[in-house]
Amino acid sequence: MNERQLIKHVQQQYSWLKVNLEQAERIYRFEQDKNLPSNTHYFSEWEEWDFERASFQAILTSEQFAKYEERQKEVIRNAQISRVEEDKARQKEIAYHQRLLEIYDQILPDFFKNPRINNPIFFEDTKIDFLKAEYKRYLTETKKALLVDHFRFCRTLMPRTLKISLLQHKLSYVWPDYFSFKRRMDEPTKATALYLEKKLFYIADETYEFVTKKMDELNSLNEENHREIMKTFSGPVITYGPDTPQEIRQTLLMSVLLLDKDQYGWQD
Repeated sequence: MNERQLIKHVQQQYSWLKVNLEQAERIYRFEQDKNLPSNTHYFSEWEEWDFERASFQAILTSEQFAKYEERQKEVIRNAQISRVEEDKARQKEIAYHQRLLEIYDQILPDFFKNPRINNPIFFEDTKIDFLKAEYKRYLTETKKALLVDHFRFCRTLMPRTLKISLLQHKLSYVWPDYFSFKRRMDEPTKATALYLEKKLFYIADETYEFVTKKMDELNSLNEENHREIMKTFSGPVITYGPDTPQEIRQTLLMSVLLLDKDQYGWQD
């Protein structure tokens, strides 16, 4: 289809507004701008509707625009109702994540009491303080992104969804999410992390066995939590993370390395 044919197609698409060929061409130009390709910039649904409204107000006559706005208000109203209903259905997830945080509060004190973990290999390197400070900054950045994205895409329509997102984020304070953190590091932070990863290679097998045993205990409690609250269970609750045994060991030990009951406020 050439451009002229595409414009004629737009005219047919908006025949309910009785747009003329010039108006159809301007709507076509608007759609070209709306659909500009980008890997980093994109509209939320609400922003796209605002952009369309502002553009159509300049293209249509007052009579056409009144007809357009009447239909568009119905589209937006239906979208709002859909999101409110979707949010209502997520109440159980709040209870699930609250209980999950309680499970971590139950398990984590054992890490701070264990003499194998509280030893110089783990805690006497100044690079650890640097990495913890960077992780704390990462937590702040990701929380701000979470809040901005929620209100950008959901506005005030989905308070339960927001609460779930914040509970999930709080878990990253309680149990450091090294796997995600590593993928967001700048080069100096990554260099420090790699140095510490190599150092942790020499951690005794007994220490790692303690960590895996506690994580198995935690996962077992979480599976029970999922069955009890969500009333269903079809496999592991958590599927996102490292794959190979070496990556799992490295990620677990680096998460333990970042554990800090004072720095991140895991009991707040």
